[in-house]
Amino acid sequence: MSRDYGKPSSESSRPHRDASVHEDWTELRTLLLAPEHTQLDELRDRLDNHIIEPGDVSRVLPEAFAIRGEGDQQLSTVLTPYVESGFVTAIRKSPRTIVDAIAPIMGPAIRQAIARALQSMTQSFNHTLDESLSVRGMRWRLEAWRTGKPFAEVVLLHRLRYRVEQVFLIHRETGLLLHHVASDGAVVQDQHVVSGMLTAIQNYVRDSFGAAPDQALDQFQVGEWTVWVEQGAHSYLAGVIRGTPPADLRERFRDVLDHIHAHHADALAHFTGDAAPFKTTQVDLEHCLEAHYERPPKQGALKGWILIGLIVLGVVWWGWMAYQAQSRWSHLLDRLREEPGIVITQARSMWGEYHIEGLRDPLAKSPTALVVEAGFNPATVKMEWAPFYALDASLVVARAQSILRAPESVKFHIEGGLLVATGAASPDWAREARRLAVLVPGISQYQDDGLMTASIPALLDRINRTVIHFPSGSSTVEGAERDALGTVSAILRELDQLVSQSGQRVDLEVLGWTDATGSPARNLQLSQERARAVVAVLSEKRLDRSDTMVIGTVGPQDQRGSTQEIGNRRIATLRATLTAQGQDSQTADP
Repeated sequence: MSRDYGKPSSESSRPHRDASVHEDWTELRTLLLAPEHTQLDELRDRLDNHIIEPGDVSRVLPEAFAIRGEGDQQLSTVLTPYVESGFVTAIRKSPRTIVDAIAPIMGPAIRQAIARALQSMTQSFNHTLDESLSVRGMRWRLEAWRTGKPFAEVVLLHRLRYRVEQVFLIHRETGLLLHHVASDGAVVQDQHVVSGMLTAIQNYVRDSFGAAPDQALDQFQVGEWTVWVEQGAHSYLAGVIRGTPPADLRERFRDVLDHIHAHHADALAHFTGDAAPFKTTQVDLEHCLEAHYERPPKQGALKGWILIGLIVLGVVWWGWMAYQAQSRWSHLLDRLREEPGIVITQARSMWGEYHIEGLRDPLAKSPTALVVEAGFNPATVKMEWAPFYALDASLVVARAQSILRAPESVKFHIEGGLLVATGAASPDWAREARRLAVLVPGISQYQDDGLMTASIPALLDRINRTVIHFPSGSSTVEGAERDALGTVSAILRELDQLVSQSGQRVDLEVLGWTDATGSPARNLQLSQERARAVVAVLSEKRLDRSDTMVIGTVGPQDQRGSTQEIGNRRIATLRATLTAQGQDSQTADP
């Protein structure tokens, strides 16, 4: 651009020149102010559109949070649900990350809590053990029984000098609770209510006595508890103490309070109600939770001797019980060895447990019964028995009785390897027994020469045909007639054995007879005497099972229906019948 501004111009060209000057100024203004115009246009556009860019918010967001957080708690209230939701989601998504993050904090706290619990338990156990045998320990046991408290708790209360049960850290200006700790077993009410009451009590006392602001209540008594208050610049400590604390405990409170003020000076100075920053004072406050118990009195010699005596008695009792157990064990083994059909191959005992192995015949006595007889609990004796056939005579006989199904009238005994059968049995059973006897384990031969095998009808017939004769006018059984009654007695015993298996019994009627000589009354009496005389002779010959009935009669016929001559009616006859239980007797045909 070139302009000659010193050369005069004509009137006609003046408008043209003015327009050119205007363009030049416009071009010059554009060159000089173009960036400012562009910026003004951008600002005007942003103001007209009211659009907030994310970049703009990110630049001011941290400072905005800090400014709004100092003003009130509304920002915290709004963000808390989102933070909690995000925290829960993070835990569910990656719990390991959370564990790794809090492990450095929770680990020491858990170890410290466990150490304190173990220390408290050990202390309680030691105190209880110290007083377990003392006279006052007995008195305290009665107190524990009467009050329902554990004995250890009663011992601790009696031996306790002092114990700091609770410590409150309270903001001095607002009276709000900053943090609270309590010892194990302490009864803790609402900590926030208690802190407010402590502040109110201090204000009330200060106002009542017109004290200066720097003067405050430092101690008061509530029952068996003493409350110590240690004042600081922005907060104070309140310790609830059971018992009589020493004066130097205040130095501990003072040191802890100074340490808290030194490490939380900003938080205390700008406290607005959020007590979260003071959770880290947990360790400091727990240093104030100390307890002190009186030392146990020195143990006297008597207690030592009592303890030694109890130990000696315990050792003697244990030795006596062990001796008794060993004696019972030896007696049990002897009984088992003596028992037929039982062979012990191995036996051992150790610390109340017993083990027996061996052989046992199925018909031998139960070993468990012998264990009980020896005084042992069967559950403590483990037994393993292998079956076998014993050759003891009693077991061989029992085995023959079981296999051959012998009736009670048959008796067995062993002579060497010979099984001998005696008594009475049916011909069929005797024939079957001869076939099966040699198959019984332990039997090589069988003999039944002494076994009677007569039939029941035949034996009844022999009895009913028996007639006992008497001299005229006499009821004495003569010698020859006694032999006949001896035969009848043997037949009755044999008959009893045969019918014993069928649930029947033998009924025997004895009828006395007379001739026509003499009066009827005398003849009736004589017939009864003759029947009784016959029963007396049979009784001498062990007439034990049969029921006997005596009948005296006078007549032309006896019970068998035969007609007797008058001279031959000085007799007594027999009538044997079989009677089942609950049925009338049946007379066998003679």
